[in-house]
Amino acid sequence: MSKGKTIASLVLNLLIFMVTTGVVVSYFFGTSKIIRNGYECFMFFTTDSNVLAAVGALTVAICDVNILKGKTVRLPRAVTLLKYAGTVSVVLTFCTVMAFLVPIYGAEMQLTGTAFHMHLVAPMMALVSFVFFDPSLRMTKPAILAGMLPMVIYGTVYFTEVIIVKQWNDFYAFNQGGRWYVTMVIMFAVTVVLATLIRLIKNKCSGEA
Repeated sequence: MSKGKTIASLVLNLLIFMVTTGVVVSYFFGTSKIIRNGYECFMFFTTDSNVLAAVGALTVAICDVNILKGKTVRLPRAVTLLKYAGTVSVVLTFCTVMAFLVPIYGAEMQLTGTAFHMHLVAPMMALVSFVFFDPSLRMTKPAILAGMLPMVIYGTVYFTEVIIVKQWNDFYAFNQGGRWYVTMVIMFAVTVVLATLIRLIKNKCSGEA
């Protein structure tokens, strides 16, 4: 991995972490039109996936500094998997917004203000940094499970709260017409495809496919 790519990785990952942190903190000061209390932001996969991606970005940035200092040459596997899981999650957020939520709620609600970063900018930055610049190890097929885990955990919580406990409104509109089971299968399948594609592209761009 060249020094230039490592520096690019460092810059992109620091930007992801700092901007996402700023956006999440802003929710506690009333910047969101749909979040009344700051803590409610964590009900949304958008926030959770972006926080995970931001944590992954910070860990990569720390490792990038060590690489630039000559202390190591690659990211530890655990760090790679963390960044990968965060990247798959925010790309899933992007795809869900573009294919499902924008047609329902409109582009103005989904792609303006803080949503512009959380739904579009952060996912693209995470994807670009991970695929082209992060000095990661080769990713094996079992890594796909790490990419799917955040969706599985959140999906279980969401459908439990919406369908069984009935404490949450169906704010993602995944249970329209009572067809939550269709949505669950689709989301699972899309996540598998995204996790697989991101892994393959990452390995290909690293010359390790």
